[in-house]
Amino acid sequence: MRRHPRVVAGFLAVVVLAVVVGLLGGWARTTPDGVRVVEPGVEVGVTPFRFRLDSAEAVYELDGSLADDGLAYVVVEGRLALDDDESVGGSIVGEAIRSDLAQTYDVFGNQQDGAEPQVLVASDGSTLLGLGPGLTYGVQLVFTLDESAVPDDITVSLLEHVRRESALDGELGWFDPATSVRVTMDVAPLPAERPVEEDLL
Repeated sequence: MRRHPRVVAGFLAVVVLAVVVGLLGGWARTTPDGVRVVEPGVEVGVTPFRFRLDSAEAVYELDGSLADDGLAYVVVEGRLALDDDESVGGSIVGEAIRSDLAQTYDVFGNQQDGAEPQVLVASDGSTLLGLGPGLTYGVQLVFTLDESAVPDDITVSLLEHVRRESALDGELGWFDPATSVRVTMDVAPLPAERPVEEDLL
């Protein structure tokens, strides 16, 4: 029995599509505006990075640092890699991450509406100042917020950049951040009691 050429072509198209989707990180839902929605633990490409966000928890203390009275941290654990052959500074990393938290505080205690986290290297708690080609880091995305505003879940948006010449000086750089991926995670609740600072010394 002869196979119809259209049936064979259709089958091959399905196989190619499955392979391509697998290479790009698997199936993901998209929103009406084209933003991919992925589950925690799934690695995704967000130019010029690759992100994997695993879990989130609310804490009073992080690496020996106690949140100020009335404040707490929401910490998102994950991995971050540079998927480019040129180094990228920490400012571009910061521009690539936003959350749905209504109000957070920067490292100086000032209120900010953009909900940009402090990005720390998980192994030693240092601030991630940039990434070089081929490097991967375990990271902590740290959001400082009012203790009373700790949510049950958090949605983190990952923004991709475009590499182009600057309109100001003609230098190549990463510009035009636009939301590409969203990841929603449950937030493990705060401990029952705030630790005493003396106990951390």
